[in-house]
Amino acid sequence: MLGDEKSVVLSFDDGPVPLAALESILQTLRQEEIKAEFYVLGDEVRQYPEAARMIVDQGHDIQNHSWSHSDLERASEQSVRSELERTQNIIEKTTGITPTKIRPPYGAGGFRGHLDPELVEVARDLSLAIVTWDIDTEDWKTPQGLGPEKINNIESQFEQQPRRESFSILMHVQAGTARDLPAFISRLREWGFTIAEP
Repeated sequence: MLGDEKSVVLSFDDGPVPLAALESILQTLRQEEIKAEFYVLGDEVRQYPEAARMIVDQGHDIQNHSWSHSDLERASEQSVRSELERTQNIIEKTTGITPTKIRPPYGAGGFRGHLDPELVEVARDLSLAIVTWDIDTEDWKTPQGLGPEKINNIESQFEQQPRRESFSILMHVQAGTARDLPAFISRLREWGFTIAEP
């Protein structure tokens, strides 16, 4: 089977809003007894502190996804520093948690072999590991969510990485993903994957 003796970690970018989508995603994770990672935007945490606290209160990891979702690879070092530092500070102030990872928006500057030197330097100064993902659900593309055509694409991404034993799956906090998440979790389990904690 596709997922025999393999595990996945579920991760969600661009939160913590929209709130209805977040609440639905959190409810599904609670029912399925899954812990996930949320890579949040500092500016949204500033506007919706209770949403950020909800993530942490339910036992999920909260991590840095920059302040304003800008392309960090093209940004100056000063701008990268501001984007990451402000996000670290607001998450810490709001939730009491200090993020340990940065997932750069679009993955820009974050992939092995294409690491952006300014991003590397700032991340090191802030004790942040730079992370990306192994499986891109493309849940943001029309039609949004994790419907049949997305599932086929996800399956082939798994098949293209036969030697990998653990996968980070990229999703987003949005209505279509929230709607399709229960079915997607069932599918992962049918494929034989263990859903691991971050």
